Amino acid sequence: MSRIETREAVVFFIYQFDFRSETIDEQISIYVNSNEELKDDIDYFTSSVKGIVANRDSLDESISKYLKNWTLDRIPKLDKAILETAIYEISYNDEIPTGVAINEAVKLAKKYGTDDSYSYINGVLSSYEKSL
Repeated sequence: MSRIETREAVVFFIYQFDFRSETIDEQISIYVNSNEELKDDIDYFTSSVKGIVANRDSLDESISKYLKNWTLDRIPKLDKAILETAIYEISYNDEIPTGVAINEAVKLAKKYGTDDSYSYINGVLSSYEKSL
């Protein structure tokens, strides 16, 4: 499994995380057992999902600062998961260049989001990048 595919799995995991009642470790186990190919990049997957969940308040605060005429609860849940993943990578993962995190988030938004998702996700992430 490529890093791009693993990142996509991270976004999907984060998207569904709040809808389930199991602990994060139980959810990871269930998710990985259902997606055997994740075992090729399990360290990145596990550290990313645990990091995003652990830092969610901070990530959501960062996202909220750059939403123009929107609030966090108004954006689609999948878009929020994409933004949380990208801001986590930018802020906490030194191995991933900021441009790559933004580019991959925009690609995921184009693939899975609404018609407008990629545009405002790019705008939020670009504004966040400029603030660093």
